[in-house]
Amino acid sequence: MFKKILIYMLMFYSISNYYDFFSWYFSKNQMVVEDALMLSLLSSIPMFLALILIHIFYYPASTLDRAKVISFPPIIFLFFTNLAFLVSMTNMYYFQIYNVPRELDIFRSSTLGLLLIVLAFVILYFSLREFTKVNEDPVPTSPSNLIITNSIYAYSRNPMYLGLLILQIGLGMLLSVIHITFFSLFTYIVLKNYVIIPEEKYLEEKFSEEYLVYKISVRRWF
Repeated sequence: MFKKILIYMLMFYSISNYYDFFSWYFSKNQMVVEDALMLSLLSSIPMFLALILIHIFYYPASTLDRAKVISFPPIIFLFFTNLAFLVSMTNMYYFQIYNVPRELDIFRSSTLGLLLIVLAFVILYFSLREFTKVNEDPVPTSPSNLIITNSIYAYSRNPMYLGLLILQIGLGMLLSVIHITFFSLFTYIVLKNYVIIPEEKYLEEKFSEEYLVYKISVRRWF
């Protein structure tokens, strides 16, 4: 119970600071640079601590009957989203090493960002719904008892991970933080190499021909 309370407290503190930061960021109010930097640090650092604790406390030690993924996919998504924000704000308010080219302002769009976020949640909803229907655990660190091939899984083998990538891109556009959008590339690389490929290896070993047929007929992403 203490573990959960600690994690919830860190995440609540982080999210509340994020709310305060972006409430100011999108307003016309002025803030001292040092205060903006401190608020961004108080937003991102507690989130990093919460993610690390989730991995330490809940990542299973046993390697029996599960894919050997690096961590929980939502943690990977949140880690790189949070890291992108931290890099962006520390550069803007402290290091000032570089300026984001104006040409990249095309990736600042609240309307398109919101549409992508809605699309991401729709994909995630239909993806998770298929697991619920057959009482399967969608967490990749748990054993797989069957291969889901219908509905959205007839078009993508990994719609949940696709949804996370779209969500990160949309958040970056909506919040006007280009780093978040571009750091989705790192999320993609880690998901592909350290989550999807280990999952595929596990499923091939467990379901052999059944999974190989599905793998050939349906693409990895879309």
